[in-house]
Amino acid sequence: MTNVTLLLSLLLIIAGCASSPASVINRAQPPSIRIKTHQVEVGETLYSIAWRYDLKVDMLAQANNLDRSYLISPGQTLTLIAGNPRSVDSSLKQHRVAKGDTLFSIASKYDVEVQSLARANQLDSPFLLQPGQIISLDTNTLTIAQGQSVQTSKKLASASQTKVKAPIYSKNLEWKWPAKGKVIESFSPAKLQKGIKVKSAAGSTVHAAAPGNIVYAGSGLRGYGKLIIIKHSDMLLSAYANNEKLLVKVGQSVQHKDEISKLGLDGMMYFEIRKDGDPVNPLKYIK
Repeated sequence: MTNVTLLLSLLLIIAGCASSPASVINRAQPPSIRIKTHQVEVGETLYSIAWRYDLKVDMLAQANNLDRSYLISPGQTLTLIAGNPRSVDSSLKQHRVAKGDTLFSIASKYDVEVQSLARANQLDSPFLLQPGQIISLDTNTLTIAQGQSVQTSKKLASASQTKVKAPIYSKNLEWKWPAKGKVIESFSPAKLQKGIKVKSAAGSTVHAAAPGNIVYAGSGLRGYGKLIIIKHSDMLLSAYANNEKLLVKVGQSVQHKDEISKLGLDGMMYFEIRKDGDPVNPLKYIK
């Protein structure tokens, strides 16, 4: 083969490759699966669930048709999609209790709030049901249906609803350090650091950073250990994580510098402040 022939062959091969480019595989990352519901576990509160999923508690309550008491029960299924309130199919007015049914399973089946369902049917905790019993699903008018007749009573509706006294919050909050120590991890949302880590002495006492009401005290949130959440106003919450011992309970009011927990041997405390559901830099608040 002459040099000219070889050169022509190479040119033809190169031209062929240029006309048939290799296919490119799309490596775009598929969208992540969004969690849409949450089943309430023992010890959880609406505040702890909202905290876990980075939601605003009032929007979570609205999406699940909860009143200002924010009462939830173990086994209840909550929707996590804000702006999509649960509602009962208007064609469904009653449910006949089958063997194995509970008020929680019925509430979950029809997407209603279990406390509203209990009030509508004059049921008290532990909400015992009998097979064949008729449960009214009309939680708006508090219709009473127990198998014989259906009757509506506005007087009963008024009496059966529990009045929850709203806690009084300070308008002029003054924040103080919840524990003495050194900040070893700063606030950095870009690095998924929604709060700060403070290295303190072993077994140190943790204080309330500001006056408020305990809305969660437990160990149900993965990664937080024994956690306390305090509500300081309609917009401000603070959280104290990695505790060894909790000294307060849900519903308890605390004043500035009240003892709320004890740290473990490592003396490590994680502290967050959230404003209207969003993490904010604690160092801009505490002094």
